[in-house]
Amino acid sequence: MVLEIYHVILLILIGSLVGISMSFVGQTGQGVVVPLILLITGDVLLAISVNVLNDFIAAASVSINYVRKKQYDLNKNIIVLIGVSLIASFFGILLLMITPLSLIFGWFLPAFIILLGSTILSKGFPTPETLKEMVHKIYHRFSRHGKNNLELTESTEAQENSNYSINTEDRHIESVIEPYSKLFFLLALVLGVLVGLNSGMFGANSGFIITLVLIILYGYPLKKSVGTALMLSIIMCLFTFSMYQILGYLIKDQLYFNSEFLLYLGIGSFSMGLITSNFVQKLSAKAMGRGMGATMILLGSISLIFYFIN
Repeated sequence: MVLEIYHVILLILIGSLVGISMSFVGQTGQGVVVPLILLITGDVLLAISVNVLNDFIAAASVSINYVRKKQYDLNKNIIVLIGVSLIASFFGILLLMITPLSLIFGWFLPAFIILLGSTILSKGFPTPETLKEMVHKIYHRFSRHGKNNLELTESTEAQENSNYSINTEDRHIESVIEPYSKLFFLLALVLGVLVGLNSGMFGANSGFIITLVLIILYGYPLKKSVGTALMLSIIMCLFTFSMYQILGYLIKDQLYFNSEFLLYLGIGSFSMGLITSNFVQKLSAKAMGRGMGATMILLGSISLIFYFIN
């Protein structure tokens, strides 16, 4: 199809917003790119596929400055997470292609993005301390083992001061969860499935979720978790896009790719991601969280506008 000039301008502007969003905590552009492409083409699977590849471009651009500042930490302990995520992504794509689940791409996801962004803007981005307290409360409530319950019901001061260490190649980091415990592997499995389904079914790079996982399971500080999440999301994006093409060809006899959409979105995402990520490196974790919340509200609002126009 031939794009009108206002389509081109809109795609570049939306791509720029994706680059900004990705720079803060790896947040995908799914909530705004998918509704825009859907509005233009009416094809949900094409919209998802284009967003996945554009997320790859944005993540690659943003990760340059994180790698330059050495704000990443890849180690063998993450293999379980990424392995489960890739498997879940495959089944998520398969499920989306053979069922009418694509109807969810309407008002629900944009509204959820706005709600989440408002929460982060008002309360700040979750920290290892707040996540640790939350996980302990949840585990204490649902655990069936009295011994574990007793250990987790120690005083608040003891919980705040207790930390677990995970050894990496050159250092050790503090984890919210006891490393390699049953709870550790259970959360790695559950969150890995969540990351994979989010990527496969919704076309998201899952950078935001991976960031939270790295904080919960591995105790990464915010900037290091974002940098690592971006590198992992690059793998997720490449795998998810490839599966959309392979399964699309086998099931739908169609390839889901459009070079025009990708070109104009990519121009905005790559350039703005490179610029913004350099600026973000100078911000505190609190400011990063606020910026991310504001960006999510903006993206969700634009997405709702596209939905009502459609």
